[in-house]
Amino acid sequence: MQDRPEQVYRGDLCVVGSGAAGLSAALEAVRLGRKVVLVDAAPQLGGQAVGAALGTICGLFRNGSVPRRLTHGVMDDLFEFLFARGDASLRRVRGTFILDYVPNAWMRWAERRIAETGIVPLPGAIVRGMERRDGHVEALSLSTRFGDARVEAGHFVDASGDAILAWQAGLELRESETQVLGTVMAILEDVDTGLCAEYPRSLYHELIRRHAEEFGLVRGEGPVFVVPGTRKLLLNLTHVETPMETAGLALAGIEGRRQVDALLTLFKRELPEAFGEAKVAVYGNAGIRQTRTVVGRSHVTVEDIAAGVRPPDAIARTTWPIELHGEMSGAHWTIFGEDHLHYIPFGAMLPVGLHNVVVAGRCIDAQPAALASLRVMGPCFAMGRAAAAATALNDSGSLHQLDIAALQDSVDDNLTLETTDSWANEAVRETGPEAEGVGASK
Repeated sequence: MQDRPEQVYRGDLCVVGSGAAGLSAALEAVRLGRKVVLVDAAPQLGGQAVGAALGTICGLFRNGSVPRRLTHGVMDDLFEFLFARGDASLRRVRGTFILDYVPNAWMRWAERRIAETGIVPLPGAIVRGMERRDGHVEALSLSTRFGDARVEAGHFVDASGDAILAWQAGLELRESETQVLGTVMAILEDVDTGLCAEYPRSLYHELIRRHAEEFGLVRGEGPVFVVPGTRKLLLNLTHVETPMETAGLALAGIEGRRQVDALLTLFKRELPEAFGEAKVAVYGNAGIRQTRTVVGRSHVTVEDIAAGVRPPDAIARTTWPIELHGEMSGAHWTIFGEDHLHYIPFGAMLPVGLHNVVVAGRCIDAQPAALASLRVMGPCFAMGRAAAAATALNDSGSLHQLDIAALQDSVDDNLTLETTDSWANEAVRETGPEAEGVGASK
């Protein structure tokens, strides 16, 4: 077989993972004048926001009756893009707000910004090794469909969700001792969404529980909501195990899609006026909530979340509930009051043993129950921004010696501002108590 030369890509920053955290890190770094290489194992960019067809952004707003946004940065541009196209709306649930969006619109925004800003995209690239010296990563070795590739950079952001860089470095990692279930989301089309808007969510839940054995359904509760401006409905009514093994994860996705088919068959039979012509438009990949996390300079606990104490190195905040998916039948929620805020410390993003690597997203150092509040998209966007700012402030040396005051100053609006956007009140859709609960697998 003919030898092919290794493809080499160079940048100031290499970001691994193109979901909310990685995309935010890459775009924020470009804003700061950095040359960025963006690596993702999936064949498309956008992470679970696209591949798992999530359709919701959680953790952006403070609790209360008015949508006061806590996360800023490239999120501002995303919002402007989605609302200008009519591809987003707000929904009030569990005392706070979530943003519903059209997954294809998210994908087009991400792709356009990546192309416009000169980010070098490497989808379908799997990290299979690294070169490091004295705790500094110098290069990553990748496998692609076109052969081997190599990325050289001064800094690295691990937004893979799986702590892939710390794992490749052979560092100590944490895994949950209890199962954290995933979800296969789906979008149904040709649905009478006018009728569906009149149905209480409890109607779906009662049908599922009554016919669970007949249809092989395992999850008895979860959200069902209209995709803005369409005859489409997004289902979040499945639970699957998400083993850290390739064949097992593939089978979990197959099982989740079987559950989606069963749900559609049930709804067609029991609610024919709304679902008689419905079919599946999009099956999401298995949405993963947790795999591996790093051992960081600090460890976020449930007590930290509940107390809402701001750590000295805080870089982001949220009020999203603790959303635990540990049982097939449903999720357990811990909801906080209107005055509550909890924070993400920069130390939880710094893997011990690596000096020029910062993590963002669901592989930060946190207890599983604490991570259940921090892994959603709002905080992930904020972590990505902080990661980009940190690498821009640290030309050499170790991120562990970073000037925290300077970092906090660079992301100050994500620590102090509570913005009520001009479009927010007009975009809000109220939901009743029976409809509350989002729980998407971000």
